[in-house]
Amino acid sequence: MRIFALLIPALAAVLTPSVHARGQDVLSDPETAISKHFWPEVYAEGGTTLYCTTPFSGADNLKAAHLYSVKQIKNALECMTDSQCTVKTPAYMYMVSDLHNLYPAEADIETKRRQAAFGSLANSARMPNDLGCNTQATFHLIEPSAEAKGNIARAYFYMHHAYRLPLGAELALLKKWHEDDPVDAAELARNDKIAAIQGTRNPFIDDPKLADTLTGN
Repeated sequence: MRIFALLIPALAAVLTPSVHARGQDVLSDPETAISKHFWPEVYAEGGTTLYCTTPFSGADNLKAAHLYSVKQIKNALECMTDSQCTVKTPAYMYMVSDLHNLYPAEADIETKRRQAAFGSLANSARMPNDLGCNTQATFHLIEPSAEAKGNIARAYFYMHHAYRLPLGAELALLKKWHEDDPVDAAELARNDKIAAIQGTRNPFIDDPKLADTLTGN
């Protein structure tokens, strides 16, 4: 009877695929991830902001911004609340706590972003708002400065690779951003720090050529 009881969870593990097999499974609370790991560990020595590339040494007037936004994640998973998303997709809390998808951003710009997706505004039918630091946005879309585009693209690639989140019609654009704004020393160091905390690396930082293999599926 004891042997049978032990076999049940083992069998369940075989029959139930891990929905975050390539993602992290260490951090499951975004507030804790940000307060205990993002600021005091990943950015213990400061860094530069996402939108304005302004040097900083503390978290004042900054926000840990989800690049692949929480709203986008919920839309992709077809759920509305955190509890609903967690029940439907157990990996949800790992997704929104993943440090590879978080960047230090100016709080005022991130607030004006309203969790809009990143993309090109070249053919936008609406007049975009100037958010400062060569960043513009409409209600549904935001186009950042050239210095931020590569980091954003690689964060999107990671979330797609790790959690099967869609890249949609923006894949070609993201690949261009990735090429035009290549990986730098700060991004490599950040990748090392995050890997030490949550046990996963962003492979598109380690090997930029991997982006060529992405099809969006």
